[in-house]
Amino acid sequence: MRWWPWSKKQQSQRQPSLMTGQEGYVFRRSRTLTGTTSSQVTASAEGRGQLKTQRLKLHELKLHRLQILKAFSGVVLLIGVVVYLAAVYVGKPPLNFAKSSLAQPDIKSYAQTVQDYLASRPLERLGFATNAATLEDYIKTHHPEVKNAAMSRAWYGGDVYFTLTFRQPLLTWTTGGKKYYVDNQGFAFSYNHFGEPNVAVTDQSGISPDVGGGAVASGRFVSFLGRMVGAFNGYGKGRVESVTLPAATHEIDLKIQGRGSLVRTNIDRDPLEQAEDIAKSFAYFDSKGIKPDYVDVRVAHKAFYK
Repeated sequence: MRWWPWSKKQQSQRQPSLMTGQEGYVFRRSRTLTGTTSSQVTASAEGRGQLKTQRLKLHELKLHRLQILKAFSGVVLLIGVVVYLAAVYVGKPPLNFAKSSLAQPDIKSYAQTVQDYLASRPLERLGFATNAATLEDYIKTHHPEVKNAAMSRAWYGGDVYFTLTFRQPLLTWTTGGKKYYVDNQGFAFSYNHFGEPNVAVTDQSGISPDVGGGAVASGRFVSFLGRMVGAFNGYGKGRVESVTLPAATHEIDLKIQGRGSLVRTNIDRDPLEQAEDIAKSFAYFDSKGIKPDYVDVRVAHKAFYK
């Protein structure tokens, strides 16, 4: 029993000075060694023991090696994904033109349209995610002179490029003081990459064409005009110089190069028959020396003139 209220001063305990690398091997005071070196005896908390069998050490080595392999595989997979995304990324895809034309197309304008489309849909910058049909409609809306915009890409989605096909005009269409071009499908556009058509149409009906991808004329009308003009030019009685659409319904007036006669036709009649009637009428007029002001072939197998 202690008679003084304060405790005895604790003396500092000496600790052995250890050299570098000896901390894991030397004996320390108040420390219990755990584990076992026998392959026949299993100790508690063997994984944290200081004494480990060769089998346990090998097992830990395998686990450590597996962790390293997993980490290495993850890095390789990440690099592969980055390389793949870089390969399929549509940055500035090249543009090709399916058919040569007299006027060099403005590549920058079409490339900018593609970039504007991709800017509004960032995910489609990846080649495999690009919607070719939607992109084609977008290009044709902003450039009505484009007939097709085909997109090609490799099997893995990369190496993307576009091929543009332009509409080739069959005739020019003048209405409201503006000049348009019309292809064989009846679509109107204002930017022509080819030569000037031989046939010019003057629209006096007062109906303005839709140049935003719509048809200025029906396919039936354009087909009618193309067949009749081509057939008449083949008879050697002159060439159709211009076409006028008057306010009258179903009437088409032709002007023949080198002749002062105005030819009135009807879209409801067969174009080849009307071309034949016009050629026969001019043959008759030439034989008689007649120079009529107009020739009307709207009635089958008859020609009226004045």
